[in-house]
Amino acid sequence: LLLDATGVVDGAERIAAGEVGLQEFRRQFEGPRRPVVITGAADGWAARRGWTAKKLARRFAEDEFKIGTDDDGYAVRLRLKYFLHYLATPRLAADDSPLYIFEGSLGRSGRGASLLEDYSVPEYFAEDLFQLVGEDRRPPYRWFVWGPARSGSGIHVDPLATSAWNTLLRGRKRWVLFPPGAPRELVKPDIPGVDREAASWFAHVYPRTREAGWPARWRPLEIVQAPGETVFVPSGWWHAVLNLEGTIAVTQNYVSSVNFPRVWKRTKVGRPKMAVKWYRKLARVRPDLAAMADRVDQGGEPSLSSASSSSATSSSTTPSSSSSSGG
Repeated sequence: LLLDATGVVDGAERIAAGEVGLQEFRRQFEGPRRPVVITGAADGWAARRGWTAKKLARRFAEDEFKIGTDDDGYAVRLRLKYFLHYLATPRLAADDSPLYIFEGSLGRSGRGASLLEDYSVPEYFAEDLFQLVGEDRRPPYRWFVWGPARSGSGIHVDPLATSAWNTLLRGRKRWVLFPPGAPRELVKPDIPGVDREAASWFAHVYPRTREAGWPARWRPLEIVQAPGETVFVPSGWWHAVLNLEGTIAVTQNYVSSVNFPRVWKRTKVGRPKMAVKWYRKLARVRPDLAAMADRVDQGGEPSLSSASSSSATSSSTTPSSSSSSGG
């Protein structure tokens, strides 16, 4: 039943890549923080054709990919050929906590480095302000993800108020999203026996959202993502993701001129040393955003129009994440 999406009402709006311009996308979706599914953004990618189990095995069988962390917080890695053996063994892949590749060190030797050459960042997400602090200092932001049915991501909000996009290449994913401000105790309650796994959340917490007593204002948005579709997750949205079957995807978190005020506020608190370097870089190449950061620090909340007007002038002065993702 957990993997049966027959009764799921997909409430997401869908737009075709290229039919909505960048500024219109920011006005309709990114600014007001409205999730949306984009179709066709991956049509020209090599990953659209090449990210199959057989083809990836030929390229990366001996490479090690991250499948989790140990009790001390260190990455646990597994050679791809052994992960594929795991996927091919039903009794293993059907366990309560399925192994799930979530590799964030793309571009480094021995970890599927050439995967970056297989996709390009969709135009709506090309502005990448964290790139200004450098690859070694910025927080993790892009991941290659591959897992069997029942794997996924438990309920969470993306860090530092970043927004995210997720493009699915194989399989189907089920998403449940709650708008900014949804109470943590409501969407992530402490229930005995319920762990951080996606399957656990969908089995024990999700049914509560269908009960009559669930607050109407916190009703979730549900999505069944198909291959080739890109889900846009605005900053502040709680979301849980369950793989309905074996899936392969790529996802990135990003900071643009539009979500900059919220990210700046969180970064000042969560990554203060990085924030200092970031501000210095912004003062040189994006003085408009440095001024916006000053207003945020003084307690002001820049309006959507001011953030959008800043973003309209950013294309010639801000590096894009497409240049760092191998094009």
